Amino acid sequence: MKQYLTLSLIIIFLSLSIFSCAQSASEKPASVLSVELSEFKFNPSVMKVFAGREITINLLNKGSIEHDFTILREGVIAKIPFSHEQNSAEILAEYKIAPNQSGSYKITLPSAGEYAVICAIQGHMESGMIAKITAVNP
Repeated sequence: MKQYLTLSLIIIFLSLSIFSCAQSASEKPASVLSVELSEFKFNPSVMKVFAGREITINLLNKGSIEHDFTILREGVIAKIPFSHEQNSAEILAEYKIAPNQSGSYKITLPSAGEYAVICAIQGHMESGMIAKITAVNP
């Protein structure tokens, strides 16, 4: 009986592993990103686009306070606490969204790599408002 349980658990684990690999491999880069902002998260928090191609970012603040969508330059790791004065050279783009408002923005991520996204309003990144955009070569 113990062998069947162990075998069943192994089969379930392998099935889930294969399924998750197949899912991430099939995720295609988007030309339009739709992101919801709220206290204190981005949804989705992981996104993929093509480098060097214009993308549209549609932002909707479902929260009750202002948030922003700050994209840091490729490869920059967000530091806590984040300071606009000390880290302004690391910011690629920043979009502020008032509560219950939305905005649509166009941007081109210049090179392949990982771009950290944070809410740069004091205390928000520390509370979990962190996301990632991966730019891949076309």
